[in-house]
Amino acid sequence: MKKLLFFAVFCLSVSLVQAQGFDKGTKNLNVGVGYGYGLGANASLDYGVSDLISVGAMAGFSRRSYFGYGYNYLVLGGRGAVHFGKFLEEPLGMDADKFDPYVGLTGGFRRVSYTDGYVGYSGAGTGVMLGGYVGLRYQLKGSLGVYAELGSPFSTVGITLKF
Repeated sequence: MKKLLFFAVFCLSVSLVQAQGFDKGTKNLNVGVGYGYGLGANASLDYGVSDLISVGAMAGFSRRSYFGYGYNYLVLGGRGAVHFGKFLEEPLGMDADKFDPYVGLTGGFRRVSYTDGYVGYSGAGTGVMLGGYVGLRYQLKGSLGVYAELGSPFSTVGITLKF
């Protein structure tokens, strides 16, 4: 976690990007906390391949425990999104330089490990993960912003760094 925080601060300190909406070549690093299969943390990196479409990678971890049972979920995968802030600028008066609404899909792999505290049984399994999300980024100043995503496998809030 310290390394991730150091990386985020480093990116923020060396980035001179002005606040702007989503464009081709835009790179966003999102780091947040939220709820998936339990409480956890999530990170993603997106790259704008056009003025409307981004592709990237994501990773997340969550843990859930109750009544002596514990579950750990690790998710690794790719993601793609369509950014439509430019279409909302005129009809809603939304500042497309600060707001970046988007909708996307995720796919990848998940690993689930579990323990049963009553009988001492534990195990693990892997499988395919498919999901989707709807999100909104808001650029505060320079390269620093905040974001929220509602979806599956994770719903997350956190900070976003544009570089």
